[in-house]
Amino acid sequence: MGEEDTRGPVFEDVVFTVIPSEDIPDEQQIINIVSSQGGEFVNADPSDLDLARIHLTHIISANIDFPQYTRAIERGIFVVKPSWVDQSARKGKLAGPRQHSPDPSQYFQDVVLTCADLPEGDKDAIIAGVIALGGQYTAPLSKLVTHIVTLNDQVDKCQTARVKKVNCEIVLPHWFDDCLRLGKKINERPYVFPDPQILRGDDARPPPGNAPHVEGATGTLGAAPTLSDTPPPSPSETRKNLNAFMSKKIMLSKDLNLSGHLQKTLEGLVNHGGGTLTDDVDEADIYIGQYRDGVDYIKASIARKEVANLSWLYHVINKNKYTNPLSKLLHYPVPRNGIEGFHNMVISISNYNGDARIYLENLITLLGARFTKTMKQDNSHLITAHKRSEKFEAAQEWNIHVANHLWVEESYAKCQNQSLTNQRYTTFPDKTNLGEVCGQTPLDMKAVEKAFFSEKVAQAQGAIPPPQAQKQHASPQKSMPASSAMPENSTPKGAAQQPAPTPVPEDVEMEEEGTAEVPTTAKKARGRPKKDVTTTPRLLDEEKENETPDNRSTGRAAKTEALRRSKGQGEDHIKYQREMRRPGGVTHGGRRSSHLEDFSSPAPPPKRAGKRKSDENTYDVTAEGSALSDGETQDKPAKTNKKAKHSATGGGASTTSELPPIEHRMMVTGDERWIGNPKKEDADKTQLRLLGVQLTDKPEAVDILVAPRILRTKKFVAALASAPLVVDSKYLDTALKQGKLPSKPPVLHDRETEDRLGFRLSEALDRARTNRHKLLAGWNIFVTKDIQGGFETYKEIVRVNGGDVMMYAGRTGLKMPPSRRSRRDEKEKESHENGSGSEDGEGGDDTVGEESQNQGDEDELDCVYLVSGTTEAEKKLWKGFRSTAEKQELVPRIVRTDWLLNAAMSQRVRWDAKWALDE
Repeated sequence: MGEEDTRGPVFEDVVFTVIPSEDIPDEQQIINIVSSQGGEFVNADPSDLDLARIHLTHIISANIDFPQYTRAIERGIFVVKPSWVDQSARKGKLAGPRQHSPDPSQYFQDVVLTCADLPEGDKDAIIAGVIALGGQYTAPLSKLVTHIVTLNDQVDKCQTARVKKVNCEIVLPHWFDDCLRLGKKINERPYVFPDPQILRGDDARPPPGNAPHVEGATGTLGAAPTLSDTPPPSPSETRKNLNAFMSKKIMLSKDLNLSGHLQKTLEGLVNHGGGTLTDDVDEADIYIGQYRDGVDYIKASIARKEVANLSWLYHVINKNKYTNPLSKLLHYPVPRNGIEGFHNMVISISNYNGDARIYLENLITLLGARFTKTMKQDNSHLITAHKRSEKFEAAQEWNIHVANHLWVEESYAKCQNQSLTNQRYTTFPDKTNLGEVCGQTPLDMKAVEKAFFSEKVAQAQGAIPPPQAQKQHASPQKSMPASSAMPENSTPKGAAQQPAPTPVPEDVEMEEEGTAEVPTTAKKARGRPKKDVTTTPRLLDEEKENETPDNRSTGRAAKTEALRRSKGQGEDHIKYQREMRRPGGVTHGGRRSSHLEDFSSPAPPPKRAGKRKSDENTYDVTAEGSALSDGETQDKPAKTNKKAKHSATGGGASTTSELPPIEHRMMVTGDERWIGNPKKEDADKTQLRLLGVQLTDKPEAVDILVAPRILRTKKFVAALASAPLVVDSKYLDTALKQGKLPSKPPVLHDRETEDRLGFRLSEALDRARTNRHKLLAGWNIFVTKDIQGGFETYKEIVRVNGGDVMMYAGRTGLKMPPSRRSRRDEKEKESHENGSGSEDGEGGDDTVGEESQNQGDEDELDCVYLVSGTTEAEKKLWKGFRSTAEKQELVPRIVRTDWLLNAAMSQRVRWDAKWALDE
């Protein structure tokens, strides 16, 4: 008690101001609470808040849409929501600002979760992800809880919440998994008990998704835009009190091509709002232009002036509220000639409605691609909000790339075509319309600067600012401590997400037909001396797939201070990074095992997770600046003040610093040891990780395959392409029992299955080493939509062996790829004309010179295959397939699944009439 009595007021040393907003109904109450408990209020006009002159430690704001936000972060000033004041006053100590940040990249900022009856590994991973993205965790149920995470809403904690009428949602952990995969917070509606929609198993289309984030930012095309959100002719109450441009000088660029009438109208509105127009970019505070080029644009950008476009200006006038033009992709000048890599693309859209559709259409055109309302076979990409549409099915059949809107947004934001191998772009949560999170991606100003106003570009256009402008740009930094200045190589502040792997359904044994189957983290703290408070973590994956704008970085001094204070409490961030790299994600790990070997009930892939003790206070601080290499092994392990407790033979969890390097990646299939026992599964997988073994569901990464016998499961069949060590389940028994991997394990012996399937496992593995995942390189194989085992199962098997798969649904006008023979002949002709050979495959494409030597005889070169079942619906497709193939001078072969499975398992293509299907 004595210590508490001598403690100063809660808000001692807090110097703050409040940014007025409609979302803060009682600004004076906040001022009174903080001031009465030791805080000092600074009454400053938000439109002209000079952070170089005024000393502040906190800015209280409901959002980040005020002009000084970027500079505040650079100076280590905490920007917090009013909830920070309430919680600090209630607890009698300063709350951590991270959970109260208005930064939209902290998309779990309003989440306070508790868990009920979850496996420890899943629980820890979910908590870590939520804490790292601005949320909070509490072990007991309290009135502050917003979400109870459980698999069973009948457990005591859920029942208590209902009885006490706690205002919270009871959700499946799948919600967090899908949010982490996307890097966006989606609506929890489909995951909420008592009847979660995602468990219904029906094919209902998700409801239309509203896109509130694109309001007023849909953009327009053309050199002289006529915007839909132009100021209304009659002044509204908001317009009558317009003051958004108070004391600002605005330059309207000549590339806007404004008419004299519109120019005068805008000048009148700006003057009415307290601003003035200028023709001198050096005098201007705000530059309004259409394109990202020209001397004035470059000068304004280099001088770090506010740069926006006419759409932003109209939006601010209409709302009489400043918004950050960098937070909306189409509130910033557009690239005149698109983005490299998009000019030959033909892109269509499906399942996005209203403003979201207009917004995406404009983005696609601005990227340089051609947008089409209808989709044809010559389309290169389909952008869809979910999978329930005719366009999506056609895209599968025509082998058209399918992605969600994040691919379009982030390609535009980063000024570069993003790779579709990032599974964030191909993730479609069931029962969710992704239109609801459209428009949340901000511009990556580091990428924009590199592409449009770098020193090289500025010199080329003669726009390097005079020394006076450079001094003016540098002067604010001089007023800061040298260690607080933003370093040149400072990394973006936004919470960039490590792309989590899309969950791969657990494979099932396929019956023979005819018989009875982070990375480094880049975080900048918002620290200041005096107070022991936390900073908002900023995550950045090693490929920088979701890098957010550079202009939100903070300084070295804040980072150093936060590092000093973190005191080893970075385990939540570490677990978040490990979770994002864990196969299967949050919900597909310790909860369900790899035992459901049937098509009707596929189980998700295994998971590795670590355990750690946790309570409400454990998550008050997140480590800053930790260097995570692969989410498992750190080049610079995060320090911890907890003593190591676990060993490889003791089961349980381990701190991250104890984990050895990953030496083997193991896949387990057909093993039933973890059925109904998620705790044992969690402990066993942790023990294997301590032995240097990482469990994986990626067949191309496997070097140890564990199975009780030779199986026709997707896992087993696909993994053989990697030529792994194939062992029986006793290998796993021995490793777990002895705490070490057997040194010379015998290869799986199953002569009975080998004789039945007609191949030798040892010979198949030898061929796999020769094939190097190219058994089906150059092959285009069609598979029916309704095939037993699922289209995705066979797609994965073909993909890991180097081939391409297209869904066949009998659509007319299908253009099949040319035969391998014609492609080979064409390549040889080109090589001859160019005077260069391609015998070694160099300089060619992936289909010539890169093929396996086990692809069958010469007749295969003219064949096109359809892998089909024998249902009546599939039989109706055969005649059309044969006719289409023959018209295109191809030899059609319609085969049972046994043909493909035999090829993948024996690692050679051969033909036997027993696999043929005829009408």
